[in-house]
Amino acid sequence: IVSCIGGMDARREARALEIGAHIVVGTPGRLCDHQSRGRLVLSDLRVVVLDEADEMLDLGFREELEQLLDAMPDTRRTLLFSATIAKEIAALARRYQRDALRIDTLSGARQHADITYRAVLTDAREIIPAVVNILRFTDSKTAMVFCATRELVRHMQGALLERGFSSVALSGELGQNERTRAIESLRTGQARVCVATD
Repeated sequence: IVSCIGGMDARREARALEIGAHIVVGTPGRLCDHQSRGRLVLSDLRVVVLDEADEMLDLGFREELEQLLDAMPDTRRTLLFSATIAKEIAALARRYQRDALRIDTLSGARQHADITYRAVLTDAREIIPAVVNILRFTDSKTAMVFCATRELVRHMQGALLERGFSSVALSGELGQNERTRAIESLRTGQARVCVATD
């Protein structure tokens, strides 16, 4: 398995691709870079998985996706996963999938049975105290706090650290190494709370 992600060491990735891989996981921009330099050969590819295709299109990776898909053999199997099926996703599916089968995994109002949902209404000035109180009350091993912007993530995480909560922040402004360290801190229990952009 070779991982090719923007922000990581491209030379290390190139060496790994040169050795060969059964599975390559990567971001569209980095994969296109390797493909255009002849490091990533797609002619023998049998399966491609586009996870969060809607997000990739929202982030402006349409050209890169099309470049990669056009370089792949027509006989490949294409699996496309998307939270939403907007016009762009439907067009991508029609163009690059053969005999596609659409599977909807969520029905309208159903929720996960293993998650308890609660809504807490509070004044905007009281959000941090409310989150702190909820975290103290629930005393869960790990928790996720979602914020609308990167700035709110920084502010919330700082407030939680000041109040003694071991926490990490995740947002698009972090490099891949920082995101990996944050996830590892959660996994090992060094951090209890992850504050992230939604």
